[in-house]
Amino acid sequence: MLHLKVIEVKEFIMVFDLPREEGTVKVRTWRELQRMDAKMIQFSIWKSEKLDELMRLAIDIKKSGGSARILEERFVF
Repeated sequence: MLHLKVIEVKEFIMVFDLPREEGTVKVRTWRELQRMDAKMIQFSIWKSEKLDELMRLAIDIKKSGGSARILEERFVF
């Protein structure tokens, strides 16, 4: 019988959208995501283990007129 040991590493996905006029906020957001070693899935979809930093960035995005959501990544199979 095969026994698998499950190692749980929590990763989070941030999905965000910013108005076109907010070019400086987009650049600042992109630089901050790179600084925290987040991995880009698509342009406005990023993955990271650093929930606190993602939450802080999501708040900044919302204050700038954008929208942001943070999801917990979970693979079922």
